[in-house]
Amino acid sequence: MSNKISRRTFLKCTGASAAALGAAAMLGGCGSSTSNAIEVKVGDKVSNWNNLGVQLTSVFTMANTPDLPNHEYVAVLVTAVNRSGATTFNIGAQNLAELDAAYPLNDEATKRQYFHALAASTTDFTAVCDGAEAEVGAYIQLYDAAAQSFSESTNLPPQGAGYIQLICCVPIGWQKLSVTFTPTFVANKSLTFSLNSSDLTQV
Repeated sequence: MSNKISRRTFLKCTGASAAALGAAAMLGGCGSSTSNAIEVKVGDKVSNWNNLGVQLTSVFTMANTPDLPNHEYVAVLVTAVNRSGATTFNIGAQNLAELDAAYPLNDEATKRQYFHALAASTTDFTAVCDGAEAEVGAYIQLYDAAAQSFSESTNLPPQGAGYIQLICCVPIGWQKLSVTFTPTFVANKSLTFSLNSSDLTQV
């Protein structure tokens, strides 16, 4: 199974529809938490964790890597909302414009270079797959409710909603994947997204 991601031929997760986000963005009906460490599985919803609401929405197989045999890209989609009234949350790579300019996504080699650079710039996320460290890159797709459209960003503004898009490089045939988010906006706390290969979205 392979869901070839269409946005810039590499990173956009298809299925991330405006309607789906509009229904889930406010993440109502679930308890708040300020725990130091919290685990989120596919389908889990956390309405407020240190002013961040999240739901692990879906997981997609993307495509095989062009230069790493027996590996593939997996996209993990997390619905997110910033509940703060004044604080912008820095999430994922903070230099997307520079990466876009340095690595135009027009061939397989450049796509791989882009992913390496994205992962290196994503210092607040770490990934472990089947007990081994895995590369992960992250950025934000902000949602504009009025226009029902998305825009790429490195930050989640106050009261803003969108998707955190996590791109992981994992071995083909992987079984368990965990991605831990250690935010810059809250000290000594972490949020871990845990999933199994059986959680992959069927497309």
